Amino acid sequence: MTRQSFETAVEIRYRDTDSMGHVSSPVYYDYLQSAYLEYMHEILQTPKREKLPHIMVKTACEYVAQAKYGEKIVICSHITKFGTKSFEMEHVMHLDDEDRPVVARGNSVHVMFDYAKQATYPVPDEFKDKILTFQGSL
Repeated sequence: MTRQSFETAVEIRYRDTDSMGHVSSPVYYDYLQSAYLEYMHEILQTPKREKLPHIMVKTACEYVAQAKYGEKIVICSHITKFGTKSFEMEHVMHLDDEDRPVVARGNSVHVMFDYAKQATYPVPDEFKDKILTFQGSL
């Protein structure tokens, strides 16, 4: 079965670039977080003004190629693993052109979190089912 990724398009702003003219490394973390939020709000059908039932606790990013002001990036996000109280995601960032070269690869870890109780809790089966229905597989 083929895994489907959630795609988020980002137009590179001038302020995203450094003195060398390419996207500054910390900005990719902003792109990664935006892609995660778009995916989760869509899949959970939660209004953006509401908090998601999980928090991001770890991120990493590998820079593969340059991206510059005026270009567009498409971030393909998918969950790769479920833990007891957490899940892991991969975010592959491509330039939005016919060759779709990869410019960066990010990973993030998220923990289910109850804000009222200030406590973690197990990943609900309903959440797993929604992800697997959309993605097809991990």
